Amino acid sequence: MTKIDWRGGLNKFYRRQFVESALNIAATACGVECADVAALKRNASVAFARQLAMYLCHVVGDMSLRDVAAEFGRDRTTVSHACHAIEDRRECPIFDRQIDHLERDLRRRVRAMIEQSPSAGHFERKGVRLGG
Repeated sequence: MTKIDWRGGLNKFYRRQFVESALNIAATACGVECADVAALKRNASVAFARQLAMYLCHVVGDMSLRDVAAEFGRDRTTVSHACHAIEDRRECPIFDRQIDHLERDLRRRVRAMIEQSPSAGHFERKGVRLGG
């Protein structure tokens, strides 16, 4: 699995865009509204989409559990539970392929976000290495 090496982490602007991309991907994949995923709703399909978005942020974005929790307004242990719940389901080959597809989609969006950066110089893009 290829990871994005942020070397020092995302600044707040890009971290927020990354989280919004993950929310959008998870909401679309689960057939729910993106606003519902970001809200405090506890509907099962919305909660699963939120868990998926948290997982994508942690795994693809290499964000710490604490950073993901801060972005989602949740506790670190909630994010840990979400990541474990998704990992446990990846034992199913079909689910695993679906998650692989979502991870690739998020990486593609991040690449596009970086390439379209108005500060294409070394300030925002410095140290960003996209594997793939």
